[in-house]
Amino acid sequence: MDVKGIFATTYRFFSGRRRLLFAATLLLLLASVLAFQGVHMEEDIAAMLPDDGSSTSVDFQLLQRAPLLRKIVIDLEALDETGRGLLTESADRLSSALSPPLFSRVVTGPGPLGGENLLPWLSEALPSLLTAEELEKLSSGLDESGVGERLAESYRQLLSPEGWALKGMIRSDPFAFYRLGLEKMRHVNVISKVRLENGHFLSADGLHSLLIVETPVSITDSEGAEALLAEFATAAKSLPPSIGATLISGHRYTLANARAIKKDLVVILSASTLALIALFFIYLRHWRAVFVFVVPFSVLCLAAVAVSLVYPSVSAVTIGFGAVLLGISVDYALHVYFSLRHGGGEPDQVVGEVARPVVFGGLTTVAAFAVLLFSDLPGQRQLAVFAIVGLTVSLLLSLVVLPHLVPSGVAGEGRLAEPASSGGKRGRLILLCWGALLLLSLWQGSGLRFNGDLRTLSLVPPELAAAEAQLKETWGDFRGKALIFAEGEDLQSALAANDRLFVRLSSALPAGEIVSLAPLLPSAATQGENRWRWMAYWQSEAGQGVIAHLQEKAAALGFSPDAFAPFLQRLKESPPPVTVETLEAAGLGELVGALVLRDEKTVRILSLVPDTAEVARLLGEAGENGENGWRLVSQSRFRQEVGRAIARDFFRFILLASLAVTLLLVWLFRHPGKVLLALVPVGTGLAAMFGAMAALGLDFTLFNVVATVLVIGLSVDYGIFMVCKLTQGMDRSVDRAVLVSGLTTLAGFGALVLARHPALHSIGVTVLLGIGAAIPAALLVIPALYRREWR
Repeated sequence: MDVKGIFATTYRFFSGRRRLLFAATLLLLLASVLAFQGVHMEEDIAAMLPDDGSSTSVDFQLLQRAPLLRKIVIDLEALDETGRGLLTESADRLSSALSPPLFSRVVTGPGPLGGENLLPWLSEALPSLLTAEELEKLSSGLDESGVGERLAESYRQLLSPEGWALKGMIRSDPFAFYRLGLEKMRHVNVISKVRLENGHFLSADGLHSLLIVETPVSITDSEGAEALLAEFATAAKSLPPSIGATLISGHRYTLANARAIKKDLVVILSASTLALIALFFIYLRHWRAVFVFVVPFSVLCLAAVAVSLVYPSVSAVTIGFGAVLLGISVDYALHVYFSLRHGGGEPDQVVGEVARPVVFGGLTTVAAFAVLLFSDLPGQRQLAVFAIVGLTVSLLLSLVVLPHLVPSGVAGEGRLAEPASSGGKRGRLILLCWGALLLLSLWQGSGLRFNGDLRTLSLVPPELAAAEAQLKETWGDFRGKALIFAEGEDLQSALAANDRLFVRLSSALPAGEIVSLAPLLPSAATQGENRWRWMAYWQSEAGQGVIAHLQEKAAALGFSPDAFAPFLQRLKESPPPVTVETLEAAGLGELVGALVLRDEKTVRILSLVPDTAEVARLLGEAGENGENGWRLVSQSRFRQEVGRAIARDFFRFILLASLAVTLLLVWLFRHPGKVLLALVPVGTGLAAMFGAMAALGLDFTLFNVVATVLVIGLSVDYGIFMVCKLTQGMDRSVDRAVLVSGLTTLAGFGALVLARHPALHSIGVTVLLGIGAAIPAALLVIPALYRREWR
């Protein structure tokens, strides 16, 4: 039995069982509405990034390991001179007010960094850290005059008020070798424009204080973000009027996008509904036509629930796509409605006759969306499931349930004028204009750009952009640096790779631009070489001369003979190695935790550098393919990778969707001329969309890939109905049905143009261009190209 027979029989079967059919349908819809209440929506942009283990996917995961990226940063600003003197006090006050459970830890400064442990540790660890060049420089300054100057400075420190506290330190380190260790700590200063005052982070101009806050609230949790920001606002009220407080974190972006999407959903659904009502009064004007619009609203909840059954959380953008689906899914119901209202014959025969183009139109659209199931992006796969389920349910409701709700038999009512024939002057004019449009679109479309910048997919409120700019100006671009990971199977192999990386970086970049753990935690092999040189130096003639000068100058200054016995004893012993544990004991545990990253199979040592092309050239291919154990992850390169991925997906999906649609058309028509005619709206829509985007300077983004699939899936439906009308005598106001179904689709997409969220707006603008060109191509160009001998 063919499609016509199946649905004609189905109509007759339910003719005497309409109450059962309506009851079952109503129960299904109510159940979907109730289930929709439990659908968990998420605004995480990760849903629009690859999860296939590709380089782009790995880079995104590694980008999340950047220090401070997932932490909250609070900038306190002195608004006047009074506020300048209250900065540190205000920082402490706000720190006390930000308490659990929303704020787990607040850091106002480095604190004592281990207190009494740090300087002694730096002095003891120096032999393991001092490179050959640094040892040579140190020894050159330890001639007789240099020893005298350093010892005299230590003597003056002993006579100062804090001398009693420094006595032990001076005895074990009379030459203040710990200062060389402090110089090395510059390499682990993540915040470049910071200075320390009373254990607090202050800006160079003294007008800002920085707080770094940890929270258990995920940055993708919009409800938690709202509670967190409300708690911060309450705590900030305790600050003096002369102090301003600005919070910057991913939570603000999440909340801004969540609020924008929720508002957009209200605006989009309202606008779509109003547009559909307007179309109802213009073209339908019968109370039973209301049932046509019940179909798309029913589909929305069912499709969302279906996605939630497959995925634990649903992208909020997928739900926003429901407004688009309203315009798509009503098309099939409209064709059934117009066939029943304006066609003659028995209802079962009318339903059977319209079923074939409706089913194949639905199948081609479903096939186009099914291509997205092979996407590496989970968000696009969600969109595919959403559309496939929604369109399938729409087909069934339109062909099984709707015919029993719509009266039949007003033949000839509201018919449009006959389409232009192929041989008339009007037909030639239409083809001329169409050809000019295609040429212009193809010419402009060559300049289409692919944009992989994720920031274009999220809403960034102006006040948040201004806060980010001020943070960067005040404290440096510590949130925008490139990341380089030195990788190894264990800690020592990762440290060895990090040593090689630091040598490469320090040969070309100023020391202040590199954040690296290598100067404070070299590999065991490097430490062993450093200690050997250190011991060899002090046992050499030059080293023994320094010891002799020390004893001579110490006696001259009045030091006791055993004043520096601890120092001399250390020179005879093997220096201790530097380990992660000794760094933690020295008060640098948080630093180690931020830069030493351990997974099940890999240890990574993180370095931070400027995100510039110079750094990429410096590392070369090693930074891209992991040679030498290095992996460069930069936001600028990541955007380029995503852009290339978009371009690859674009051509892949275009090819697959076009192939699937063409095969279905061949199955339906079995005639090359008819197949090409049905593809006219597709080609016209795509060409117009790409050409207009390029002409308007609109970049092609992740969501425009979805827009392309939409144009293919929807445009071919119009082509199928027009070709069926011309070749199979389906003259049941098909033109009117194609026009109205196209307008309902534009109503859905037109509403998306009103969205503030860039992703939704992007889909709306681009598909509006494509579908807007496909509709006249179907209604005017196909009849002008048609040849009667194809019947």
